[in-house]
Amino acid sequence: MNTLIATIAWRSLREHRAKTVIVGTLLAIGMLVLVVGNSLMDSAAQGIERLYIQNFTGHLMISGAAPGRLTMFGYQDMTAMDRAIPLVPAYAELLDFLHDQPYTAAASPQGTGFALAEARGDARTPVSLFGIEPAAYQDAFPNNIRLTAGRFLEPGETGVLLSATAAEFLNERLEAPLETGDKLLLTSLSTIGGMRIREVPVVGMYAFHHSNPQLDMVSLVDITTLRALSGMALTRVEPGELSPEQQRVFEIQEVDELFAQTDDFLVDVAEEGAAGEQDFLAILGPDTDAESALPDWQDPAAWHFVLLRLTDERYLYQARADIDAFFDARNVSGKVADWRQAAGPMADVSFGVRWAFNAVVLVIAVVAVIIIMNTLVISVTQRLSEFGTMRAIGAQKGFIRRMMLWEALLLSVISGAVGIAAGGVLLTLLRSQGIQAPNMFFEIIFGGSVLHPTLSWASVAVSLALLVAVAVVSSLYPTAIILNTPPVKAIHSE
Repeated sequence: MNTLIATIAWRSLREHRAKTVIVGTLLAIGMLVLVVGNSLMDSAAQGIERLYIQNFTGHLMISGAAPGRLTMFGYQDMTAMDRAIPLVPAYAELLDFLHDQPYTAAASPQGTGFALAEARGDARTPVSLFGIEPAAYQDAFPNNIRLTAGRFLEPGETGVLLSATAAEFLNERLEAPLETGDKLLLTSLSTIGGMRIREVPVVGMYAFHHSNPQLDMVSLVDITTLRALSGMALTRVEPGELSPEQQRVFEIQEVDELFAQTDDFLVDVAEEGAAGEQDFLAILGPDTDAESALPDWQDPAAWHFVLLRLTDERYLYQARADIDAFFDARNVSGKVADWRQAAGPMADVSFGVRWAFNAVVLVIAVVAVIIIMNTLVISVTQRLSEFGTMRAIGAQKGFIRRMMLWEALLLSVISGAVGIAAGGVLLTLLRSQGIQAPNMFFEIIFGGSVLHPTLSWASVAVSLALLVAVAVVSSLYPTAIILNTPPVKAIHSE
């Protein structure tokens, strides 16, 4: 029965070629727009995902548990200065655990912070800082930077690898351009840790191969300096030993008695004499240039994140489950986030554009339904006598309804195939030439300066389903007109 109905529907489409071509062309154009548009969005989304995973975030970002949205740039809201970024719990054990897993390609610890960079007392610019372990960072992201001057940080070395954008901004305000070996004064400020200042040498300058406005301001710094600027400190405090007389001070109740016991409380100075400049400088602690070991007040396990890159994305869910189980077994609060959360607002911009595009497609689909429906109504009105004759010789309403449905399905599938073929040809041409991003906004959306789109078969399937739905919905009202018209009136409609 269905074969008979499909055959009649096909002959009907061939019989009314002019109307079939008009409606079919509209559907084919709609399919072309859907395939090309969705393929562009999918290619851009895949480009951004590949860009961040291979160059900045890895597949997973592991951190301490924290409320709100935490990215590799820190908190992305107005309370960022009021909240300390949590440290990775059980860091040493976690790193050993990750390196033992067969799906781990690389695991790079990282800290994050912000500072005001000052050069020669004449130029200042805000910078975002990534505190890194140089060897692990290069192992995780071996091809993400291009040195414009100097060299990369050495393990255990104090210094900053300054972003080319920040260096250019500073150079505009300096009489002579910055060079490697120059000192930068880094000042951080927060409501938690107050103001912290560190002076570090410029080891080199660099630019990311693929970047965006947020990444352009990132400079790489040794983790010791970042810990000092971010207040990731005072994790080890050695208890002091008090003499019996000094302990008695804490038991005094009266103020007069307190001052009466000062002789017992105070200790003699080892050497009397006038204090020199070096005596006062000693209060500030050892010279950072001469410091080769980690300061006593810093914890070598203090890191904000561990960025994990996998050997294959197929292990993504297993890795997340294993890390969650690791934290649960040790009763510590850890958190695992995907690359998109780690990337922050810039990745959201691209996905936001994709949602906007889908909203536009929805509006276009509604308009297409109306246009196609009107065209089908005109076609059906001219064919009323045909349908009236069919009903007069015994065709039931269900038969007419199925025949119209088959016409819509055949027309949409054929038109969809034409649209898919045209879209594939167009995308092949665009891929061979590339689409150059005209400005920074499109660079963010494309995940780079040039987009080479490919045909997305997922988009093809979704677009074809949407096209069939549009065709079927468009045929409902014309079908209702046919079924509600008495056969006698329909026969004499011409």
